[in-house]
Formats: sequence, structure tokens, C-alpha cells
Amino acid sequence: MKEVKLTKKQELVLNYIKEYTAKHGFPPAVREIAKGVGLNSPSSVHSHIKRLERDGFIKKTNSKFRTLEVVGINEYDVSKEEAVKIALYKDFSLSSSKDTFSYPADRIPKNEEIFALELKNDFNEFKKNDILIITKPKNYNKYDELVIVKDNSLDLYTVKTKNEVINKEYKIIGKLHELSRKY
Repeated sequence: MKEVKLTKKQELVLNYIKEYTAKHGFPPAVREIAKGVGLNSPSSVHSHIKRLERDGFIKKTNSKFRTLEVVGINEYDVSKEEAVKIALYKDFSLSSSKDTFSYPADRIPKNEEIFALELKNDFNEFKKNDILIITKPKNYNKYDELVIVKDNSLDLYTVKTKNEVINKEYKIIGKLHELSRKY
């Protein structure tokens, strides 16, 4: 079988599809690919997708939304044994969670509850739809970045001293563990 040589843009599109799919559990939309790889035209993304499909790197199915599927091994994908599903909340009240988020098991701190919070709006350096990975430790240390609710809105608070008493007007959701940026 003849070896297929991809152009740099095709490689970029393929890697973006693989990484996005591994991170989110579903493939990106054409416009997300265009934005993610710096292309201005969805039609140019379509031509790259057609070439990748023709050469057997991806396949399309007509049975569902976002129909791209990576063929073969996706090196960005965390194996099922290494990933765990954590609760994904859509608002900071943490009142209900119907969704889950795949998160690498080896990045979960021992003896701490962990969950994910998808942002509805931009705040601080975070963007709408970013996912904050939050832990609920038994105590907080100096320099820990806490996710809090203050005046009915989400905010961050950095602990200043080791034994600091946290202001009672804040509702502490937990400690910011990591950010998972959506594309």
C-alpha cells in the first residue's frame, strides 16, 4: 500500500480533530476546526476533511451530529482504565449534575472530592465554556486559589496566610485544581 503524505495543514486539521475528540469525547464541528487551526473558511476545512477521509485517516457517519471519527489509534486519547468520570456542573449552585467529564485518574488528588464546573460566562482569565476542575480539600493552604461565590457571582480568592480564616460572606465551592479549556 502506498504511504500517504499529508500537507502541514492536513496534519494540523487531523491532530486538532484527534486532540479535540480525546479531550471532549466527541469530534469538533467544522467551524471549531477552522477556528482551532487558524483557517478563515469552513470550505477549506471541508476540503481537508474530504482528503483525510479519502486517505483513510478519518471516516464520516451520517447517523449522528458531529459525524467525524478518527480511524485507528488516537494518541491523544486517555485509555478507559486511566480515565474516570467526574460530575460536571453547569452552574455554581452545584444543585444538579446530569453530565460527566472524563478526567485522567492519575491527576486526581488522593482523599479529595473532585468535580468539574462549566462556565456560563467569561470571568477573570477564564472564558465562557471553559471547564474548571475543582477539589474539595479538608483544609486550605497559603496560595491556594479558591473558587468562591460572592455577591451571587463566581470569583477567585487566593489564600494569603497558612491559617487564614476565610470570610464568612463567601461561599467556598472548592479549590481550583486545573483548567480544561474548550476549543
